[in-house]
Amino acid sequence: MRSIAIRLLAVTVLVLAAVPATAPAALTASDVRIGSQPGFVRVVVDFTGGTLALNEVNATDASPADGMARVEIRARGIRVPALDRSAHGARVRLSRPSAGRAAVQLTSAPGRLKYVRISGLQAPQRLVIDLYLRAPPSRDAEIRTARRACLTLTSVERAGRRSFRVRGTERDLFEGSFLLRVRDARGRVVGQRIVTARGPWTRTITPTGVSRPQPGTVEAVAGSAKDGSLDCLVQVRANLVA
Repeated sequence: MRSIAIRLLAVTVLVLAAVPATAPAALTASDVRIGSQPGFVRVVVDFTGGTLALNEVNATDASPADGMARVEIRARGIRVPALDRSAHGARVRLSRPSAGRAAVQLTSAPGRLKYVRISGLQAPQRLVIDLYLRAPPSRDAEIRTARRACLTLTSVERAGRRSFRVRGTERDLFEGSFLLRVRDARGRVVGQRIVTARGPWTRTITPTGVSRPQPGTVEAVAGSAKDGSLDCLVQVRANLVA
């Protein structure tokens, strides 16, 4: 009886060894959604299977001012149907230029957008791409404290007919470096200076080439050291030329 049991066990082991292991599900894009938020257009790419890792996502073109931007995902076996969606002034096209690589092509009217931010959400898995508008922000679109509080705007005050005195705080930015900018009514940068600070900071900035009163934007912004996409942003609406 013991020898029979041993032979049965051996047969069972051989049968189990012959059964192929179930392959893990491949990361698959299932849909694209576009929504409007105060100050930006949000693009959401839904995924099933696999795991979406943000360290595999990069903005290969993070400057959308010319009407074009691009985000790529590198993941072994990734599956991407040819999806094409348009809404809220943005067009999103998904493609797979090569095995293990997916591309998200973003287009809009030139001069409409200024920054691309990339983030991810789980359960379910989603890639989130926020496209920030260049126009002066409405009250709802003002950002006084950025995500993670990496930057805050404490105050934006007049320091003359054209100049602004800007106060804020910095926390944990790469090398403590960011840009202080002023944009005009069309969203064009009309004043800029590089700031390096740890903790509280105060700077004065003067826009140039602006001769008539108009709404504008005072902002502080930092890009990602990885790919230049938006890492940190605070912005408020301001009247240019007192």
